Parts: sequence; structure tokens; C-alpha cells
Amino acid sequence: MAEVFTRLSSRAFALGLGAVLLIAGCSLGGASTTSTGASSTDVTVWTAWGGQELTAYQKVLKPFQDSTGIKVHLITIRDSATQLSINVAAGTSLPDIAPGPTIDKIEDWAKKGIMKPLETFMEDKMSGYLANTYPALTSSSTPLYIGVVNNKHYELMVKTQVKGLIWYNKKVFTGTPPKTFDEMLAIQPPSGAKLFCAGLESGDASGWPASDQIDNIIMRQSGEKIYTDWIAGKVKWTSPEIKLGFQTYLKEVSAANVYGGPNTVLATNFGKAGKPLFSSPPGCLFLEQATFITNFFTQDYPNLQAGTDYAFFPHPSINSQYDGNVNGFYDNFAMFNDTPAARKLMQYMSGKDAQQIWVDAGGTLAANKLVTKYPDPILQQASSIVAGAKNVLVTAGDFMPSDMQHAFWKGLLDATNNPSQLDSILAKLDQVQAASYAK
Repeated sequence: MAEVFTRLSSRAFALGLGAVLLIAGCSLGGASTTSTGASSTDVTVWTAWGGQELTAYQKVLKPFQDSTGIKVHLITIRDSATQLSINVAAGTSLPDIAPGPTIDKIEDWAKKGIMKPLETFMEDKMSGYLANTYPALTSSSTPLYIGVVNNKHYELMVKTQVKGLIWYNKKVFTGTPPKTFDEMLAIQPPSGAKLFCAGLESGDASGWPASDQIDNIIMRQSGEKIYTDWIAGKVKWTSPEIKLGFQTYLKEVSAANVYGGPNTVLATNFGKAGKPLFSSPPGCLFLEQATFITNFFTQDYPNLQAGTDYAFFPHPSINSQYDGNVNGFYDNFAMFNDTPAARKLMQYMSGKDAQQIWVDAGGTLAANKLVTKYPDPILQQASSIVAGAKNVLVTAGDFMPSDMQHAFWKGLLDATNNPSQLDSILAKLDQVQAASYAK
């Protein structure tokens, strides 16, 4: 799955998505990798989606094609950002519409006119888009991360997700959700259980669930400026803020607080981490994970019902001045060729009707706040978190150089296994940072 799909997300790596090309016909009778020119009848779209997400997008596109007669030539490219960069560098054709590029390209491509600002093609729907899209997705103290350059919007937000949710079994935890992180740590679990469950195993991407946890901590403990500067390699891993974030994370996975101890955490696949929530007797009270985790709950316990058997509360406050920072991801599209057909499709995807189809397909939140009907109370509640966010901040590792990302994951595994080595682990990460950002 995607976190902006400008880079593959941690979860996409975990689910084994490679840099492969798939052709997905969408009532087409064929597909083309080249631009259709200034066409009013055809539009070429790249996406990173496959499987259920691709099926959902095809459902979104069907009413558009039926009502307009426009043919959407839909092509799935898992790492579309890399392919876009290759095509731009080579001066070859670009799709009409595709997910936005990596953050390091956004400002340059905007200035060069490679991407077209929404303000030039949304026409009379621009004011509605800004009014009806969750504010954190159109206005942010970290504007490049949402595709905003010089107050112009270059990425159309179509759906979103929330991370850092604290999941629990409603039949086991019946108390009032804690308001602060310290209050959460002070909760006493039932006899024989631990406060937290966790699972960090994910093949070559092992460690990414811990990176989500520490991201939530740093952005809500030290603020969005430290957080985004850290992503950009401007804040060292040995800095007081990042070290404090690690120390706070390690409280969650300490032998005293986590089910099975650190060795179990390291060996347990992320998708199975929540099983002890529902075992008899329960093994833990809480699991921190994103909205997608409910799919794994019901794999193991098919009779579980959202809102009846399980629920979540938002990530508790660590530093109240940064409570508006929410860790999440969002899917967007940018326009590379301004054609009549492309304009109509972008305008359509911004609207309530298109995004309701995405929501009805399950597993996602709309970017449009006029979508208020969700298939279960869990997603309904999650939408309120996005609505109240000041900044929806992306997962740090997914926007770091690849060498840094993997060293980050390994560092978290090492720190979980042996917290006493934290200083040396952070010093090694400083070394990787210096080398990988210099490339």
C-alpha cells in the first residue's frame, strides 16, 4: 500500500511489492504508456496500486468513464516516482496523471512546469476542493510534504489513512482511554498480561513497525520542525530530541511492559502482533498500529466485530503543543499533461461521489470531509482524527535515502534487543546519515 505513493511505504515492502509493471485495462481494450496529447477523449494514468486497491480504483473510474465517454488508460507501476524521474531526466513522455514525485523533486518540477498547479485546471471546483478537503492535506507547516509550492497546490489528495492508533479488546480494557502517554504507561494490565503487544518481524523490512511508533513519538514530543529536519538529514540521530524519542519508544517494548519480552517482539510478524489482545487469558492490553491492522485481527478471529469487540483511542499526548501532529499517509495525483480529459478526471476525483466509492470499498479514509458515511465505526472514528489534525506527517523512513531507511530499521531492532547499546546505535546511524545524504 502507499504512503503518498511517492515512495513505497513500509507496509508495501512488508507485503512484498516490487518494482514491477502491471497493465490494468479499465474498460479500454488496451493501454498506452505515452501521453495522449491534448485529448478530450483519452487520459493516461499511472498508479502504484495493485490487488484490492486497484480494483477499488477501477470502481471509482467506472462512473466517470460511463458518464463522460472518456477512456482511462490505467497503468500500475509500483515505483512510479522512480519511473517519473527517469522519464523527466530523459525528456521522454509522461503520463497525463500520476502520483506526485518524491519530495526532493516537488519544488524543482513545480518551478519548471513539469507538474501543473491545481489552481490552473480545477476551474470553478478549486474553491470547493480547498473548502472540503481536510485542512491538514491542503495547508501545513510542512508544505512540500503535501505538494504545496509558493501557495500553489500540485497534488490532489484523494484518500488518507491514520497511524499511531492504540488498539484494544473492549471486553478486556474497559477503562477511560488515557489522555497522556505517561497516563498510558501507568495503566495496570490484568494479572498475567502486559501493557503492550508488538511485532517487528517483516522479512527484509523487519523493524518498520517500530519506526512508525517512534515517528509518532518524535513528531508529538519535539514537533514537526525537528521531525521533518530529521527526515531531511538536518538533525543528527544523536541529537537530544531523537535520543529522547528512542528512549520513550523503549519504554513500550521493555521486558516489564511488552508481551513475551523483547525476543518475542523481534520474532513476531507485525500482522500477528495483535493476537494476544484476544487470547484467553489476554496477553496484553494495547497494540499500536494503523487502521489496516483490523484486517489481521479478523484473519485470526473471524467473528470479531469492529466497535463491539475491538476499538482504538488516538495516540496520547506527549507534549500538548504538538498534539495536532498526526502520523498518517495520503494518496494523491499530480497532473503532468494539461488536457481536457485530464482536467475532467482530476476534478471528478476531488469530489465526494468519487471518494465515497473508495471508502465503500473499505480500508481507507476519504480526503474529502463531506464523505461522512463509513462502512464501520472504526473508520468513522479515524476520520475525526484527520479532521482535527494540524499536520498529517508522513512516515520518516519512507522519505529517507534507502541506506538510511534500512539502517534505521536495523537500529530499532538492535535497540529493542539491547537498550544499553543505544548511544552506540545512534552514533552508527549518524555515520550512515553522513554518507547516505551526501550521495
